[in-house]
Amino acid sequence: MELPPLSGNIFSTNHKIERVSRWFCLFFIVFLSIILYQFWYPLRDTEFTYSIVSTTVYNPVLLYLFRVITTLGSEGFFLVFLSAIYWSYNKSLGFWGLILMPLAIFVTSEIPKDIIRLPRPDVRGITVPTYTFPSGHTSGAVSVWGYMAIMLKKRWLWIWAVVIVLLIGLSRVTLGYHYPGDVIGGIVTGMVFLAIFLITGIGMIESRIHEKFSFSMLILLALVIPIGLSLLPATYAPNLMGYLAGAGVGRLLEKEKLNFDQGGHWYQHLARSLIGMFVIALIILELGAILPTNIPVFTFTIHALSTFWATYLAPLIFVKTGLAQVNNYN
Repeated sequence: MELPPLSGNIFSTNHKIERVSRWFCLFFIVFLSIILYQFWYPLRDTEFTYSIVSTTVYNPVLLYLFRVITTLGSEGFFLVFLSAIYWSYNKSLGFWGLILMPLAIFVTSEIPKDIIRLPRPDVRGITVPTYTFPSGHTSGAVSVWGYMAIMLKKRWLWIWAVVIVLLIGLSRVTLGYHYPGDVIGGIVTGMVFLAIFLITGIGMIESRIHEKFSFSMLILLALVIPIGLSLLPATYAPNLMGYLAGAGVGRLLEKEKLNFDQGGHWYQHLARSLIGMFVIALIILELGAILPTNIPVFTFTIHALSTFWATYLAPLIFVKTGLAQVNNYN
């Protein structure tokens, strides 16, 4: 399945719906920004936040439910989810999701957090060695789930995207990781980033700028840019930029040397997902336990290897083992 070409219309091919949708998004961003500005201190009040947290502390069912929900906004979940899409549904959708995810969290959360430096809520038993504003889980969820809804343009996916973003934001507060204001900030920064990402992507696609560079130059840029960004003083810069480098280099090699077909029988899809996810877990968990992850170069390498596996090494093995075929038509 190929995605429809991304053009100037983001939300709908109907120009009226497109115009209304864009104005609504702009209004919503401004509205939330005003709310955040006007009620900054109440939205970061410890007692108010703890009153929300207390609803789950003594309810094991709610506690487990919100822990599951919050996972749906984590970088680990998005890594596996988008890789599975790349392997078995749509390479373009999965690849650009793997590019979007680390960039979104890096730009909308990690950099602002280390600039603003606001402490986490003081909730007993919750210790997170990073700052709090804005919520990276929320901004990442807005970016990735919003991207999925925009690209596939399915009504049920739009509903899912809105509901899951709200639930992820609520989970971050009820689990004691964030203030309500952090979640609102995450929604705003996530929406702004997604708009910029899509507008920039549309411009690059329509100008066909990538055709102006040689294959070797594209490989070099896919490595140099993330390495440069990983040196910025943001806590998880090496992790996130490692994802970016591995995905970029892997996709370039896959497209140039392999060009596998993501179609196939259901058992092939299942086998690809199981094998692919297992190796990702080995790379992140086992290799991460062996190498000293407090050294940025090792952290960068581990995370780069995970997305390089997802975008190139796994498809190569799938083709070699008969779990996928080479696409000779693209």
